[in-house]
Amino acid sequence: MVKKIASWFYLLIIFLFLYTPIAVLVLMSFNKSQYNTLPFEFSARWYHELFSNTRLIESTFNSIYLALLTGLISVILATCLMLGLSKSKSKLKNWIQSFVVLPLSIPWLIMGLSLLLLLRAVGLDRNFIILLIGHVIVSFPYAVMVLRARMEGMDHFLQEASASLGANDWTTFIRIILPLIFPAILAGGFLAFMISFDNFILSYFLIPMGSSTLPIEIYSSIKFGFTPEINAVSTLILGGTIAILLLIVLLMGQTLKSFMK
Repeated sequence: MVKKIASWFYLLIIFLFLYTPIAVLVLMSFNKSQYNTLPFEFSARWYHELFSNTRLIESTFNSIYLALLTGLISVILATCLMLGLSKSKSKLKNWIQSFVVLPLSIPWLIMGLSLLLLLRAVGLDRNFIILLIGHVIVSFPYAVMVLRARMEGMDHFLQEASASLGANDWTTFIRIILPLIFPAILAGGFLAFMISFDNFILSYFLIPMGSSTLPIEIYSSIKFGFTPEINAVSTLILGGTIAILLLIVLLMGQTLKSFMK
């Protein structure tokens, strides 16, 4: 009994450590005080001012747009790569997989600086395409890891059974492989999206002049004077993230149910 109580107490401490800062941020987004002081006075003032802060909203949409493209490109490339490697019998297969996830071991600071120096060496200016390439480089390995874990646990005899019943490669992919790996595609795409959305270092080095992303805008706000609109936009993003996670879980459950039928 004592061990059970201790384990629950330990679990409670871990959850408090992880989520108390987030709860404080959400709470302070509804605090009337500009300096997040107590006593707490409920107000939606900062949400009203958020929608008049055009630069912060523009930066948020820039981050969302960039992260969506990064997640989509990363998951498409990861799916094509893992499908190709699953049918490959080359001895270089393991080397290729290790080489693909190599950017995970390289600090983002080194990656951003190296890409910036490469641009200067070839005489190019910072632009959105280069920024997108940089985000794909660091996000792509995460999508690969998720898909690789799913495909390694997949029964490959299903593909052989589909072929023996007369299905071509495209039909086998649509009817057999895609439903099996679809949850991993969703998870890998969402993970790549979040890695890109939160990435400050690469954006700082590669973003074009005059543009901004939400991490850069938050950094600038903290550097030159924090504004509570940051709390409001962070709360909205947190709510959107939770909604997306719930939607992904729902879609994964529906996909698995339909496939089992």
